[in-house]
Amino acid sequence: MRTIIRVLCLIAAVATVVPAEARSLRDQLGTASESVGLQGGDAFDALADTLANTAARALPVVSASAGITYRYNTELDVFERSSDTLGPIFMERPDTIGRSKFNVNVSWQYVEFDEYDGQNLDNLQREDPIVTRVVDGSGNPVGFTANRLQYRLGLQNQIVAFSATYGILDDLDVNLTLPLIATNFKVGVTTQQEFVAGTDGIFTPLTGSPITGRSTQNKFGVGDMLLRFKYQLPRLSEMRSAAGLVFRMPTGDEDNFQGTGSFEVSPSFYVSTVLWKRVTPYANAAIDLRTDDVANSEARYSVGFDVDVFPRWNLSFAFLGRSEFQRSAKAGSTDFLYLTPQGPQQRPLLGLDFARNDFFDASFGTRVVVWRQIMLFANILYALNDAGLRNNSVIPTVGVEGTF
Repeated sequence: MRTIIRVLCLIAAVATVVPAEARSLRDQLGTASESVGLQGGDAFDALADTLANTAARALPVVSASAGITYRYNTELDVFERSSDTLGPIFMERPDTIGRSKFNVNVSWQYVEFDEYDGQNLDNLQREDPIVTRVVDGSGNPVGFTANRLQYRLGLQNQIVAFSATYGILDDLDVNLTLPLIATNFKVGVTTQQEFVAGTDGIFTPLTGSPITGRSTQNKFGVGDMLLRFKYQLPRLSEMRSAAGLVFRMPTGDEDNFQGTGSFEVSPSFYVSTVLWKRVTPYANAAIDLRTDDVANSEARYSVGFDVDVFPRWNLSFAFLGRSEFQRSAKAGSTDFLYLTPQGPQQRPLLGLDFARNDFFDASFGTRVVVWRQIMLFANILYALNDAGLRNNSVIPTVGVEGTF
C-alpha cells in the first residue's frame, strides 16, 4: 500500500510541473476579449475565477467502496464475503473491504459543460449592449460606446482516475484517488457597436461592423487528490452504518479548471440495509468544509439502491444532491455597465449572476463480475436541474476494478 501511495504521489508531483511562462485556460477569457479590443476588468476577473472554481467542483468522483467486501471468520480461518450486493458507483456503502484486502479501480469519464443556469454556453449574452469608455492616445476620455457582446464557451474534460483502497482493519479502510485530466477550453467572442456617446453620456445609434475573436487551448494535469477514510460502526440488526472522513488536497490547477485551489475536509456518514437478500438501499450525507473560507462550504447528500439481478450482475440507481452554503461570487462582483431602456445600469456580466445553487443529478449504473473478483462497471449521470455550470446531456463513466 505504501508503494502504491508513493507512486501516485510521484505522478501528481510530475504532472503538476507546468512551465512558468505557459498561459492558463483561465487566461483565455482575457485573450479572446483583447483580440476584439475589450480590456479585462474586475467583472471579467470575477467571472473567470468563479467559472474556474465551479468547474472543478462539478467533476463527479467515483465511490471508494469496493464492489466485493470480506470479513475474516476466525472460527473457520477464512475470509468470507460480507457484502450482499455488488454496490453503487457514485455512493459509498458502509461495508469495509476487510483487513489486509486491497482494491484498485481505474475509471474514465467525459464531462462537457455546456450550460450555466440554463443558458447555452455557446451563446452567452444579455439583450442590452455593454457600455465602454473611449479614450484618446493620451488616455483622456472622449466618450462612450455601447456594444452588443456575445461569448461562446466550450469546456470539455476527459478524466482517468486511479483509485486504491486498503483494509487497515476489518472496520477501517483508507483510499487514495488521483484523477488525471485532459481539458479543452474554447472561447469565442463577438462585439458590435450599436450606440455612441460623447462625454455628456447621451447615446445615439451608430451601428458598426461585428468583430470576432477566438482562443483555444488544451491542458493536461492532475486533479485534486482525495484521501478517504471509512470506519464501519457496529451493526444494528440489518442496519449498517459507517463514518467517513475525506481530505481533498489542492493538487489540481485551479486556473486550468482542474482543481478547487483549496484544502477541504469532509466528515461523512453512510447507512444501508438489505431487503430480500438482493436489494440494498443507501443514504449518504457529507459536508465539504473549505479551510480557506468555511462560509463557501457545501453539503452533499444522496439516496439510492442497487439490486443484484444475478449474482454476478447488478443495477444501481441514485439521486445525488449538492447544495452551496452561499453564492459562489459576491453580489455585484460580476456587474458591468449596460445600456438599458432606462439608461446605463449595472447588470451581471453576460447574465451570469452566480447565486447560491442546489445541484441535483440522477445516476444509473451497472456492475458485472467478469472473472473471480474482477469486475467492469458503467454509469451515466443526468442533470435533473439547470442550476449553475451543467452538462445538458449525460456524463458517461466506465471502469474496471479488482479486489485482492
